[in-house]
Amino acid sequence: MNKLKAIFSTRKIAFGSDEELARFFQKNFKIRPNNIELYKKALTHKSKSSEANNERLEYLGDTLLSSIVASYLFEKFPAKNEGELTVLTSKLVNRKRLNKLGERLNLHEQIIAVDYDFGYNNILGNAFEAIVGAMYLDQGFERTKKSLIKCFLDKMDLSKLEKEANHKSVLIVWGQKTGNKVLFKGKKLSESNKYKSTLYINGKKIDSTAQDSKKEAELFLSKEALGSITIRE
Repeated sequence: MNKLKAIFSTRKIAFGSDEELARFFQKNFKIRPNNIELYKKALTHKSKSSEANNERLEYLGDTLLSSIVASYLFEKFPAKNEGELTVLTSKLVNRKRLNKLGERLNLHEQIIAVDYDFGYNNILGNAFEAIVGAMYLDQGFERTKKSLIKCFLDKMDLSKLEKEANHKSVLIVWGQKTGNKVLFKGKKLSESNKYKSTLYINGKKIDSTAQDSKKEAELFLSKEALGSITIRE
């Protein structure tokens, strides 16, 4: 049993009072929530409510986070080319990193959910993205960007991060440099709550897989593809 499974299988999780939750965001995000209900929703997992959960906020936050990170890196590294910026952006917003960030913030103490089931593997990273979505609706884009830069991006060791491998980014950059079209197509599997992704290169199907998230599926396919001599050539 992994650490997250142990956490969520032993007890139900719930945030405290409104004031306690507001202090959490003041401490960790340097903002004072105006609409606390948005943040409660951002911390409510779909296992607790099929309607009032954080999935829509997660979608919004995912898009915003990528945009903010891309803008931050564009300004910070004026000498880097498109491929290098793409790789670094992908490393900063991948699911594994967001899960670790959520763990450092002790988001498991704030999330409200029922006992462990499918889909909990990325619950912390998903909640972080949902928080970004809630911040945007509550504070606006500029304050959200300022918060993320001050509280998280400026504190990251980007030089160390550059050395880490990201197979999807490497594959995309390879495609850009060699003129090969890299395309991922996928869908959520309702019966297993997994995400199925298929990799195509120049219109030819390379492989398919089903993983816990879209990003994990695409990373798996990329790693497999890069191990092929045919793809590398």
